[in-house]
Amino acid sequence: MGWLATDLQRIAALNGDTLASAWADTFATPMPDVATSLLRRALAHDRQERKFGGLPQVLRKRLETVAAHETSAMPEPPLRLKPGTRLMREWNGTMYTVLITADGFTFGGKTWRSLSMIARHITGARWSGPRFFGLKRATNA
Repeated sequence: MGWLATDLQRIAALNGDTLASAWADTFATPMPDVATSLLRRALAHDRQERKFGGLPQVLRKRLETVAAHETSAMPEPPLRLKPGTRLMREWNGTMYTVLITADGFTFGGKTWRSLSMIARHITGARWSGPRFFGLKRATNA
């Protein structure tokens, strides 16, 4: 068995202080407060990069460029709609009303899984349901 396989087996068995020590030795930082399985994976990834090399430099530069131009690193959280809320939208002269329920959305006497499915049913085209019903996320401004 080669050194990498032996090291990966050792990492899989690390816990507590030995894991913290291995982290500090590898990354020269205190161990973050995350799941031990993630810490072990990061250590194993480091060992594999040492053996096989990391990403090619050209790809690293490309990823750095993309990350620098990314406007939002995290996807927006889903909308939180309270059961009992009614959404109304006029479309082609007809008023449509949707009731938010604990199980989804009620429209036309039927329960739907998503607002987008309802918007598609109403318009016959692919729409973002939240956009169709004029829902906006709260801003932190």
